[in-house]
Amino acid sequence: MSTGTLKLINSAMQAMGFKYGFIEYAAGAGERLPETYFTGEYQELEGDNEAGEEESIFLLTGFSREGWGVLEQAKEKIREYFSAGTGRLENTDSGSAAVFYENSFPVPVENEELKRIQINLKVKEWRI
Repeated sequence: MSTGTLKLINSAMQAMGFKYGFIEYAAGAGERLPETYFTGEYQELEGDNEAGEEESIFLLTGFSREGWGVLEQAKEKIREYFSAGTGRLENTDSGSAAVFYENSFPVPVENEELKRIQINLKVKEWRI
């Protein structure tokens, strides 16, 4: 996955108003973790894609101490932003990328105060 696509996802999360960090959320000095925040990571896929196309799955993990409702609302906002049908297509530093909502599921956590959801985005990149 290109750094341009990582920047695209970071910008999208900011535009939607979510607290977000790649791999981990880093609270600032003297700042506590937000009640709800997201982290992201990716998995590159191998496949028989057209020449110059690369495909990845971007895993957004949402954490909340505010309850399931907050995470479900966030999921809907992300689903609309990265529509499964049309996705979001943008030019990046190294070519272009399309990001699509793929699926989601709640993830059980041993801590009853903390809720977690996994949201998967499909990413297609074309390099120049």
